[in-house]
Formats: sequence, structure tokens, C-alpha cells
Amino acid sequence: MSLDTQTRRSAQNRDDRPIPSNTERTSKAKSLRRTRVIDGATATVFLAPGLIAFLIFVVLPALVGLGLSFFDWDLFSTPEFVGVDNFVRLIGDAAMWKSLGVTALFVIMGVLPTTVLGFCLAVVANSGIRGASAFRILYFLPLVASSAVASAIWINIYQPRAGLLNSIIGLFGVQGPAWLTDPATARPALVLMMIWSALPVVIILYIASLQRIPDDLYSAAALDGANKWRQLWSITWPSVAGTTGLVLVLQLIGFLGGALETALIMTGGGPLGETTSLALYAYNVGFERREVGYASAVSLFQLAILAVGFVIYQIVMHGRKARA
Repeated sequence: MSLDTQTRRSAQNRDDRPIPSNTERTSKAKSLRRTRVIDGATATVFLAPGLIAFLIFVVLPALVGLGLSFFDWDLFSTPEFVGVDNFVRLIGDAAMWKSLGVTALFVIMGVLPTTVLGFCLAVVANSGIRGASAFRILYFLPLVASSAVASAIWINIYQPRAGLLNSIIGLFGVQGPAWLTDPATARPALVLMMIWSALPVVIILYIASLQRIPDDLYSAAALDGANKWRQLWSITWPSVAGTTGLVLVLQLIGFLGGALETALIMTGGGPLGETTSLALYAYNVGFERREVGYASAVSLFQLAILAVGFVIYQIVMHGRKARA
């Protein structure tokens, strides 16, 4: 059968189809609108609890914090409107700048090591080597412990005399320091604990990404003579680039937050303010010095830093997609 014959028959069949009446078209349109209304209502019912919680616990406190940043309030007296004085005060606050520097060091010491270590551990967990199954179970352990419990465990590990870390070091005849009270070691010790807490989520994200890479790519690379290291660098790492971007953003947010509850429990911001991040400084200003308005201004300053980081990430990712 020629193409022209098929075309003519198709056109004839279309012409033979009955033309729906106005009543039928109106009925179908009503049915479509009814279906859309039902779908919209169903979606609203399922989304409503999360949306309400988001409005109550995220949007509302943020708006209240924004409003309080223009007031001077000690939690007990009547708030006094001071305009932008709290933001002007930020510029000359040496303690705030020091806490910002501590936060920056947290980010530098924590984000990249967490990302690289999480990727390496995910590759190990995703491999078929012996012991990988046991490792998959072990990396979930930090997730099942709350921040308070995990902090208590690490406080005992860092104990200067009977702690696990100094006991191991003592086997080599070396006297370990008082990790959490020595200004030289308190910050690295806290960052190490933060990395340990952040690793499970990073590993899970990377494993999900690794399992989407087709095995054919590795088979073709092996036929071309590429060894395991070459396959890791040329196939695996580029394939998880999107996940790496997501991990970097999540870790940037986490370390900019300075693990408020962890630092509060393990060091209280000490010694000598070496572990007082911007978030912990805002907490101390708001709840210990009862300067709620100024604490709100500090928190908004921290939020602005996060927003700048997010915009930079979006620009970088947009550039990557444009070049791809």
C-alpha cells in the first residue's frame, strides 16, 4: 500500500468520524473542569498540613524576627522602636565579627572535607568489595542518635584523661591535650564531630547518584584499557556533579549554622570564644543578654549571608548547564 493511499484513507477516516455536538462538547468540558477541581482539592488536602507547618514554624518566626530587629526589647519591658540602629551596631561589634570569622573557619574546615570524604565512603559502600554491606549499616549510626546524645558521646571521647582518643594516643607514649578546653584544639575537635554527624546524609545522596550511572559506561571504559582510578575520575566523579553541587549547598548551610546545639552542649562557645559561631552568638545575645532586637538583626545578617551563597550557587549551576 502506497503512502498516498494510506494518507487518503486516513483523511477519509477522519472525515468519517462523527462530529460531536455542542451538547457533547459542553459535557466533556464540564467533566474536564470537574476533574481538575477534584485534583486541585486533593492536592490541597495533602499539601495543607506541610504548608501550614511551614507558615507557622518558618515564615511567621522569620517575619517576627524581621520586625523585632527594628526594636530594642529585653523580653519583659515594652519594645522600643529604634529603626536601623541594631543594623548600624553590627558594623562596630567586634564580637560579632569574631564569631563571623569562627563561622567562616567552620565552613572552610568542614564543607570540603565532608563532601570529599562522603563521596569516597559512598564509592566504597556502593562497591561489591567484602565488608561493604557491614559498612552500609555503620554509616546509619549517626542518624539514629540525637544531637544531645551524639554530643555526650563525643564529650566522653574527648575527655583528657579517660577519653577514648587520648587512650589510643597514649598507646604510642603521647599525652593527648584537653581537646575541648584547649584553644588550639577545641575548634578542630568540634568540626570533626560535625563532619561525623553530617556524613550519613552525604553518603546516602552520593549512593543514590552512583546507582544511576549505567554499567555500560564502565564496561566500555574497561575495554578501552581504563583502570579503576581512571574510571573513577573520568566517569564516576563527572556523573555525580549535580549531587556534589547539592551536597555543597547543604553543607554550606549546615556549617554556616555552626551546629548551634552541638557547640552549645560541647563547648558553650569556649574556650575564649574559639567555637562561638554566628548562630551561637545570636543565641547568647538574645537569651543570655536579653537583647532580642539586636539578636534578630544578627540572625538576619546570617540569613543574608546564606542568601548570597545560594545566589552564587545558582549562578554557578546555571553556567554549568549553559556550557553543557
